[in-house]
Amino acid sequence: MSKLRYMDMENDLVFIVGCARTGSTLLRDVLNRSERICITPETHFLRRISRVGLWKEILRFGDLANDRNAERFVDYLYSAKKKQEKNFWGWFNKQVDSQEFMERFLASDRSEQAIFTLMMRIYAEKKRGIVTPKMILGEKTPTHVYYIPTLFKWYPHLKIIHTFRDPRGIFVSSLKRVKAGKWGLKARFPRLPDGLVHPLDNPFAVLHTTKTWLDAVRLHTRYQQLYPRQYHLVRFEDMIADPQSQVQQVCKFLGVPFEPRMLDEVIVIGSSYRDQRRGPTGFDTHAINRWQEHIAPLTRAWFSFMGRKHLKRFGYLP
Repeated sequence: MSKLRYMDMENDLVFIVGCARTGSTLLRDVLNRSERICITPETHFLRRISRVGLWKEILRFGDLANDRNAERFVDYLYSAKKKQEKNFWGWFNKQVDSQEFMERFLASDRSEQAIFTLMMRIYAEKKRGIVTPKMILGEKTPTHVYYIPTLFKWYPHLKIIHTFRDPRGIFVSSLKRVKAGKWGLKARFPRLPDGLVHPLDNPFAVLHTTKTWLDAVRLHTRYQQLYPRQYHLVRFEDMIADPQSQVQQVCKFLGVPFEPRMLDEVIVIGSSYRDQRRGPTGFDTHAINRWQEHIAPLTRAWFSFMGRKHLKRFGYLP
């Protein structure tokens, strides 16, 4: 795997990518139970901040080789808006001293790769205290599936884990989040009246799920061919049905020993259709097919029509 060089420390790297709602958080939580692995939660760094992403926020600050521009960029990472976010950046603002980060960033080559590397490094330090050379570091942002070539450019010998799921299960899980205002039109425009937004929820979620899942299929085919020894696909359904076998395969892929405790006391991030989001310990096998109870016949037919050959390829249709 790629060597993460920070002063005299070297660490291998792994990145978890894929469509949202495919078990990437569950897999990260399981892997992070190993003493050898520490994977940073979603930073959305490549998609939102870097020059290759959609938002390209870093372009607002000019050449970061200039100290003033670099300081403005760090000030942005510690802005009130970032501090209020309930994600990695909220944690980052609360747990990482701004002056400490400023000094370490200014001492780097100030490239986007250096920023991303430093974030993973600092997260591991905060969570584990001491980062040993044998520890595998990494990051989990599903949408980074679109930026794998950039990651390979930065870290040529990295390893990729792509989480995958039946698109109908992704749709049902996503639609519940849309209706709760956590994703989709309501999340982006919270002041819009429900009566205007809700009629658009279903078609929006259908089209978005269709596009992103077909993208995932296309990219899987591409990455499997380009990086056969550095790329591993994990189906959500297999992970839930036979977690020990799947985690053992992932550990073998990463070159670390499987530890039974990685599966002990796993708190299932349960179905959105339950009153109790976090259930008892263990893997909820009903999560594999629960979507069938909550999908309209027309929507089911749409996915079967649009992706039949791929659904068959991945074992989701006979």
